[in-house]
Amino acid sequence: MLGATFSRNNVIILLIIAIIGIGLSILSYQYSSFTANEIANISSQDVRSNARIEVYQLSRILVRSMESISNNLQGLSNSVSLLDIKNENVQRLFDSAQSSTKDLTNGYYMFDMNGQIISKTSNKSLEASYFGIQANTSDIFLSPNTRNTTYYSSIIDVNNQFPLLFISYPVLKDKVTTNNGTSNSNMSNFEGIVFTTIDLSKLGEFLQKELSPEFASNVGLIDKNGVILYSQNRNVVGKNYLTPEFQDLIPPEIKDIYNNILTTSLTGGSGLRDISFNDNMTTIAYQPITLDGEFLWSLYISTPHSLASNVGYLINQQKNFSTIVIIVVGSMAFGIAFLILSWNKRLEGAVQSRTVQLKKTNESLTESNSLLASANKQLEIHDNMQKEFINVAAHELRTPIMPILGEAELIENDISENEFASVSKEQISSIIRNAKRLDRLAADILDVTNIEGKSLKLNKSTFDIDEILSELVTEYSRHIENDQSKSKKVKILYEPIHLKIFADRYRITQVISNIINNAIKFTEQGSISIEGTMGNSELTIKITDTGKGIDKEIVNRLFDKFVSRSEQGTGLGLFISKNIMESHGGKITGFNNENGTGATFVFTLPLDNIPKTS
Repeated sequence: MLGATFSRNNVIILLIIAIIGIGLSILSYQYSSFTANEIANISSQDVRSNARIEVYQLSRILVRSMESISNNLQGLSNSVSLLDIKNENVQRLFDSAQSSTKDLTNGYYMFDMNGQIISKTSNKSLEASYFGIQANTSDIFLSPNTRNTTYYSSIIDVNNQFPLLFISYPVLKDKVTTNNGTSNSNMSNFEGIVFTTIDLSKLGEFLQKELSPEFASNVGLIDKNGVILYSQNRNVVGKNYLTPEFQDLIPPEIKDIYNNILTTSLTGGSGLRDISFNDNMTTIAYQPITLDGEFLWSLYISTPHSLASNVGYLINQQKNFSTIVIIVVGSMAFGIAFLILSWNKRLEGAVQSRTVQLKKTNESLTESNSLLASANKQLEIHDNMQKEFINVAAHELRTPIMPILGEAELIENDISENEFASVSKEQISSIIRNAKRLDRLAADILDVTNIEGKSLKLNKSTFDIDEILSELVTEYSRHIENDQSKSKKVKILYEPIHLKIFADRYRITQVISNIINNAIKFTEQGSISIEGTMGNSELTIKITDTGKGIDKEIVNRLFDKFVSRSEQGTGLGLFISKNIMESHGGKITGFNNENGTGATFVFTLPLDNIPKTS
């Protein structure tokens, strides 16, 4: 009877454990599902917010660009009204207007009342493109004449060949009337129009270029009549969105929703909406383009929810993994309970096993504490380096600011005592020299920001390395001659090497200049030699000085941020130089000379990336 009761109790305990395991699995699954949905919603909200902000910013850019074009047309109209059309200053105004908006416009032109071009920007190849415009029937003429304001056209195919947008403005000249022997000029005659054209492909490139590269967004533009002004599919440009050419491209599952979005946007409002197709979510945001108080176009940005989809996929994986873990843990607990209840003799072994696990956990915690202590020490070092940088930067900023303020105050005192102030060349040179020093400090800080943000850009071109080296040698030799403390004590030695490289000329100049400048700073007498060699498909530049060398305390951290033993400098120059060279696929090293005098810096650049020329 006791054995039967004991067995029945075992069964009840095992059932309770199984129920708890199943319950934990269900609870974990529900919690994981809830977490996955919440994270996906947050990611989708972020995509929607970015789409709304991006379409608004892009619409502001487009409006400002159109307003600039309108202002140019009004300025040209006023100038033509005041000056003779043959005046050469008018031609300069047309060219200046085109230069200011060349990213969008093809040129600026003036038609007389008969539709004949009488003035234009200096671009003769475009003149024959507009012969098909009728002066008496085209809205390009009629609207500015009747409304006396800027006219924005829809798509116009000039001679069925050039799909363009026209923007025109009337040219009015005052008409002198006589009333009882008195001349009045209150009436104006319509003399023609000034106008410009926008190529649709150029407009699309302008809009697409303004999109943030961080988001895989597409842009579209439709006028208030539903005519597509820009789309990535160029076959539908110039077509109404309700035409079969466009409608056939929309999947049937989303056609109603898509058309509803376009129809709603053409009422002149802004908004956004999500479209789901094939388990992919896309947000379409739209914003009206209003010019001179009139709704003209609607701008669209479509952004796929790639981030939300990726996050949802990862969360689902984690959810499934958690479920498996709970099931496994429940099964193990069930087995352990069965063994404990069936064989009490294994209790001691189980306790010992758990004790070993606890020891391992304690060792793991100890190791984790050690790692945390090490990380904390690194943070303290970084914090001290930042504080040191702030102190050095403050000193570097104060050093050039004080002379500038001093010279400015002297000039101000002279002005207060006299009507004019006498300013010496030395004062101007001091102000310029210290201002350039401030500019270099700001440039270094900006370079560090770009490097840490991984946004340092290189503008590569092909040039002869001797052009840089010869220019810097000449510049710094002149600098040494003008420095009374180093005159006739330090010489720069350089044997010219002519070799074409493909690199960012400004950045390579920055690196070499920084190394030469450091060599001059720490060399009281002797020489600074520059040697260039080529081998193994790479260029090697070695700069050796006879100065006091590199401080032993910083030689292993020479290219880290804020590392410097100089009373002047922020410790950023070599850090920036190292990253510039690595961005080119090269490297830079620095070490003390074996003879105990001076230091040597060596950097290499690959030569196998020079583009072939035809």
